[in-house]
Amino acid sequence: MRLSTNDLPLSPTNKPAQQTDPMPKTQDDDKLSIQTQAVMALGCAVVYFYAFKLNQYWFEQLEFSPGVNWVFIPSGLRLLLVLVLLRTGAIGITLGSIAVNYSFDFAPESHVFNIVTGLISGTSPCLARYVAKNWFKLKTELTNLDAQLLLKISILFAATNALLHQLWFFWIGQIHDFISSTLVMGVGDWFGTVLVLTTASLVIKLYKLSQASKF
Repeated sequence: MRLSTNDLPLSPTNKPAQQTDPMPKTQDDDKLSIQTQAVMALGCAVVYFYAFKLNQYWFEQLEFSPGVNWVFIPSGLRLLLVLVLLRTGAIGITLGSIAVNYSFDFAPESHVFNIVTGLISGTSPCLARYVAKNWFKLKTELTNLDAQLLLKISILFAATNALLHQLWFFWIGQIHDFISSTLVMGVGDWFGTVLVLTTASLVIKLYKLSQASKF
């Protein structure tokens, strides 16, 4: 009696190939604990707070109006922290920005301004990140951040951040020349974003080269 191949016992060489899961697991399966996220958010807040103070000290003479500077390095830090740490970075920026605002004015009537301005600081890089990842295909690790993509993202974030802040400042009457303040803030945010993202991209590439040279 002739046996067909279907009647043969399965061996390691003729076992049917296992079907692979078309949806591979993501890093969301290994979420950080709430305690770890809280510590990271607090760290981001501290870094942002002192980055703001250093920028104020270094570029005080370049200030156009309160909250508007021709060079604003913390703006690039906002985008970088959100690109890398996502929600944790946004929360840290919001807390750091609120702390900065209260360091200038702790009056009871300033609570709304301090909190809303902080929320805008944390929200604007989230909007820019969403657009950059979906339209520009930016990788979270910034490994594909070339000169062309850097230009697109920096302009996108600078415009988003400046527009949201100045709309809020204009609505509450803090500024009167909306167009000039928006343009200056956009330029300052662009300079800061390019500087920070370029530095971060170079550091990542140098780190990967150093790791590759070890093998």
